[in-house]
Amino acid sequence: MNFLSPTSLLLFGLAIPIVALYILRLRRRREPVSTLMFWEELFRERQTTSLFQRLKHLLSLLLQLLFLTLLVLSIARPQFAFITKSARQLVLIIDQSASMNAIEADTDGRTRLEVAKESALRSVDGLRFMDEMTVISSHTRPIIHIPFTNHQKSLREAIHAIQPTDISTNLEPAYDLADAIAQTKPNPEIVIFSDFQSVSEELLAKLKSKPEQDTDTEAPDHAIKRHLIRIGKANDNVGITKFRVRKSLVNAFDYQTLLRVVNASEEEKKFNVELYFDENLFDVRPYTLAPGESKSEIFSNFAFEGGKLKAVLDIQDPLVSDNIAYATLPKRDLIPVLLVTAENPFLQKALAVDEQIQLTVLTPTEYETDVFPENANSQGNKNYQVVIFDRYSPPSLGDGNYMFIYPPAVDSSETPNGQGSKPLLQWDIGAALETPIITDWERTHPILQHVHLENVQIGTAYQVTPPSTAQVLARSFESPVLFIDVNPNRKVVFAAINILESDLPLRIAFPVIIANTIQWFQQRSEILEYHLHTGEVLKQQIESIKAISQPELKTETDSPESTPKVVKITGPEDQTWELPVEGDALLFEQTQRAGFYELKIAAAADSTSEVAQPPPETSDATEDNSGTIWAVNLADATESHIGADPAVEELTKESIAQSSAALLRYPPWVYLVFLAVGLSVVEWFLYQRRRID
Repeated sequence: MNFLSPTSLLLFGLAIPIVALYILRLRRRREPVSTLMFWEELFRERQTTSLFQRLKHLLSLLLQLLFLTLLVLSIARPQFAFITKSARQLVLIIDQSASMNAIEADTDGRTRLEVAKESALRSVDGLRFMDEMTVISSHTRPIIHIPFTNHQKSLREAIHAIQPTDISTNLEPAYDLADAIAQTKPNPEIVIFSDFQSVSEELLAKLKSKPEQDTDTEAPDHAIKRHLIRIGKANDNVGITKFRVRKSLVNAFDYQTLLRVVNASEEEKKFNVELYFDENLFDVRPYTLAPGESKSEIFSNFAFEGGKLKAVLDIQDPLVSDNIAYATLPKRDLIPVLLVTAENPFLQKALAVDEQIQLTVLTPTEYETDVFPENANSQGNKNYQVVIFDRYSPPSLGDGNYMFIYPPAVDSSETPNGQGSKPLLQWDIGAALETPIITDWERTHPILQHVHLENVQIGTAYQVTPPSTAQVLARSFESPVLFIDVNPNRKVVFAAINILESDLPLRIAFPVIIANTIQWFQQRSEILEYHLHTGEVLKQQIESIKAISQPELKTETDSPESTPKVVKITGPEDQTWELPVEGDALLFEQTQRAGFYELKIAAAADSTSEVAQPPPETSDATEDNSGTIWAVNLADATESHIGADPAVEELTKESIAQSSAALLRYPPWVYLVFLAVGLSVVEWFLYQRRRID
């Protein structure tokens, strides 16, 4: 035994005055009386009880000395070796994955996570004064909420702070972390609160393993006690396991959505699948699934403007998280294309048939008058993403995407360069080709995908020498007839064929080549998918997030580069985050709940303002204030099976739960104080009896 405050033992010196007060006798006062006959009788009675009286006084002295001893020892705070060696170090792992949101029938509407937290709080109540505890939450990655401590208030606050998530289950990282922490403690215990619906073979092997003893040392390694507390027994559930969007293979302005539903119960289930588009009911389909059966279906015929898509299972089951899935239909912006031609009805029809293209047709004279020389890619305030020159060579060329179809040769020495313009690419146009025919082409290139150019009749073509950086896509024997040239700020597609003097416009390959070329300029053949699984990191380029229109905050000296901005993210249940814009990309990892996450860029001054600004009265206010919307889903077939893994049931039965009552819950000095108080009560009783006697 040792003491935390050994200097307090000096207080034993108080026993000296206590003993001295008992030894000290008062001198009796002499009083004359008229007779002694009564005193003699009293004296005889007193002689018979003097021994008892002395014993009673001695007992009172011993009680007071014992009271002093207990009080001094409590102040010195003794520590006993057997108590210290029996101190436990508990590592609590609380599963907060999606399946822990299941509601059991016998828990009064509480989720499994709430039941697990209540069980963990009872473990905190059962802690002894020398025990320590740490709390870890887990879904796919562990989080330490509080280090080892015996402060019960802090432990309760850490347990209450654990929030539900819609992330899949993976207890192995949390167990590995707990095991690594436990290896550093003398008497560790790992307590896992989970439904154990998904346990990997590696984790199962670790839970079944026995601690190995080190034969090189005299003392064996301490065993880590494991307590597996199973939460929940329900296994009747139906869930959505996939909900993804892709571009329609038939209609360029439509989407196709794949929905997959699984019946993870042991009974047949009948229910409806409801599809909502921007909170409006879009489609309803009845489903009947046998036990363990899954069904996949494709939905189509969606609106062009894009929006929010939500699939809902109209069924009551324990887990609500997998009954709803979300998808984003990105808005398909029109591609502004400028065609500069004298007259080419075939080319105009091929461009006009594509509903994604917003076509503007100008003659060379109109182009040179209205567009050149200000900017070869703009007409007034309208930007063109693609400019097509048909049998025409512009005086100069700026940055952008250009397609040249049989342009005439231009003397570069006579080419004027307007302000801000750049010279044409240095290709050399030579003599006309005799009996041109396409003999070879790059079938795997995006521009020539799904295109067959056999036996194309060509009337007029010429020889051309492309730049050294160009890539030839089609040849007529040894002469290039189609090539591309890509620079950091400019892309060029060059065709050395006069399409008006060929049968190419009459073939299905012609509109396909034009459509492929437009898509190649855009550098995307599919829609951008704004889809994540819960727990994944959201990565977004800042340039692609639409900024909020706030002209009232700008001054004449403000510029987009000088105005600080933040990204405001609105998630499920209207939870918001504000992140400062740093660099070109945004990384956001708070995707624990399924739902829509909308990203907007706002001025930094707006993020701290609580005053609501009135919306602008312009007709484009809705478009200016719309941000990028991401859909985050659970969509996990494993997580929809909410029943416990059969391989863990034996371990949960063998596990011993923590007792809510424990011996020596308080330090020894507390018990010494209570004992001292009890002795003082006994001494007070004896003192009163002594006064009565």
